[in-house]
Amino acid sequence: MANKSLTIIAAIAVIGLLFLVYLAATFESPDRTATIDLEQPIPRAPEPIERAPAPTPVPAPAQEVEGPEQQVAETPEPPPVEPMPELPSLNESDGFVLPRLAALETGESLMRVLASEDLIRKFVVFTDNVAGGNLPQLEYPVQRMTEEMRVSALDDNLYVMEASSYERFDEIIDTFVAVDVDRGLSLFWMMSPLFQTAFAELGYGDRRFDSVLIEAIDNVLNARTVEGPFQLVKPSVMYLYAEQEIEDMSPVEKQLIRIGPDNTRKLKARLTEYRARLLATR
Repeated sequence: MANKSLTIIAAIAVIGLLFLVYLAATFESPDRTATIDLEQPIPRAPEPIERAPAPTPVPAPAQEVEGPEQQVAETPEPPPVEPMPELPSLNESDGFVLPRLAALETGESLMRVLASEDLIRKFVVFTDNVAGGNLPQLEYPVQRMTEEMRVSALDDNLYVMEASSYERFDEIIDTFVAVDVDRGLSLFWMMSPLFQTAFAELGYGDRRFDSVLIEAIDNVLNARTVEGPFQLVKPSVMYLYAEQEIEDMSPVEKQLIRIGPDNTRKLKARLTEYRARLLATR
């Protein structure tokens, strides 16, 4: 039972971990647009108090007390502490993470969107890019989206993005928002050696990955948000925003446009919680 409980907690926590920077799960490639028990003190005998002798009381007739015998409550045994699982090597980490995600109620949908290999490495690469205001071209921890942006043609080379395009991201955003923040961060800290190893592979030496994670979250939280409708042009295979001011926004800001205003508000609210807890538990 303990192992099963630990597996469920770890699996749920991994979801929160993977979506701390949620853009990793919404990226579209450019070719698409301990409780402590205190010891009880030993009671001391009261100091004797001198009193005047009391008159001898007249004994009352004995009365028989009816009712159940009084029982002394026993202190319950504390629950057993579940052992922490031994971390695998970075190269073997997929076998630790992916089966726990697949076992969840939402596991089937998660497996459809998550990368099937090098999940931790790809998450680290993506986080590092977002911290710099960019989005990676290749290494990201999700599958390519199969559903394209929905547009309506206004003329031969002018389109408008349909609001229904935002619905592509509703399910995954709602999954992210439903994750318990404390569980997500507890597993993040437990697995931090793996993240740190993957981060060191990028050539950053002893720099802490959790600091980069906070920078990435800040870039999402500080990103400008604008509301549509958005007009698009398509000079080649890619849609571009017809309004130059929007086209000149950062990749992170344009990604928030794609997921829609409602999803963006939910995302930023949850990331604000993650950021506060990250700083409090460092």
